[in-house]
Amino acid sequence: MDRFAAKGAKIAAIGNGSVEQANEFAAEKKLSFPLYTDPGLHAYTAAGFLKDPLALVKPSVWKNAMRAMRAGYKQTATKGDVFQLGGVLVVAPGGKLLFRQVSTSAGDHAEPAAILAAL
Repeated sequence: MDRFAAKGAKIAAIGNGSVEQANEFAAEKKLSFPLYTDPGLHAYTAAGFLKDPLALVKPSVWKNAMRAMRAGYKQTATKGDVFQLGGVLVVAPGGKLLFRQVSTSAGDHAEPAAILAAL
């Protein structure tokens, strides 16, 4: 987080569960940035993020899950639309898109180094 802040980044996340679920998640994870929720998936659609019923059974999911477990993360109950995949957008002041990563399976995340490079 310090490396992102040093580049002037302001981080926010968007989930797709209920407001109550978002509040529980933010408290559980002790998030230091805003977490918004979009149960209607409007932001996901606008960003071009994928919705895939096979997102949880692709072989890459198991690799991603093992990576997360080795790093000390534990899967908890999924909230919101389990088939909606996310991604990362880096948007400059004025709305210019500097970086876009679209997840193709559960646990598919952008590399922090790539995001930092875009900043």
